[in-house]
Amino acid sequence: MNDATAATTPTDTRAVRQGTHFWVMSVEKPGLASATRSGTYIPRPDGTRQDAYQEIYTELTASHPSLRGATVMFFSLEPNGL
Repeated sequence: MNDATAATTPTDTRAVRQGTHFWVMSVEKPGLASATRSGTYIPRPDGTRQDAYQEIYTELTASHPSLRGATVMFFSLEPNGL
């Protein structure tokens, strides 16, 4: 195994284990609650950016009931590799 392989293999493995995409979402209910969360995501083979947005929003608001119906102030979804 050469140095290049040793250096790239852990990064590639970690990206797959974490998810192929990294997301950040900020939501707000003015005067009541706000939150910014991030994580990784693996899209379905036929999935779209809209599907990812809806799944992430639904999961975020389901895990924080005070944020149900919150307005999304920021959303980013990008490939997780560097």
